[in-house]
Amino acid sequence: MHKVTLDKGISVGDKTYKKVTLKALSAGDVISAMEESERVVMVPTPNGLEPSLLMSNALMGVNTLRRQIKTLGELEGPLEREQLDLLSDKDLEILQAGVTDMDNAIAKAVSERGRDDAAS
Repeated sequence: MHKVTLDKGISVGDKTYKKVTLKALSAGDVISAMEESERVVMVPTPNGLEPSLLMSNALMGVNTLRRQIKTLGELEGPLEREQLDLLSDKDLEILQAGVTDMDNAIAKAVSERGRDDAAS
């Protein structure tokens, strides 16, 4: 897990929450984000129109990010999309940088574990 502090945060009632705890994604998180990022579109075929699934990469990014938020102050994650929409652009950048830092730390730990295993 990784912690970041937002610049403006999110206000709920008379409280403003700025402290965020991020978590690594589980397979279930990724699957749920994928399902939520899909929509059905009708595509032309020689036999007329047929339904096809289209996934939005932008929505996939948003849906995975909100699932990586374990807590925002006293609020339990994941955040709802509408809550994420309330963030300032700077706060969104802080979250994205925090996720990148966390992912890099995980990759480094896995890499070091691999070297330790190979040395045995």
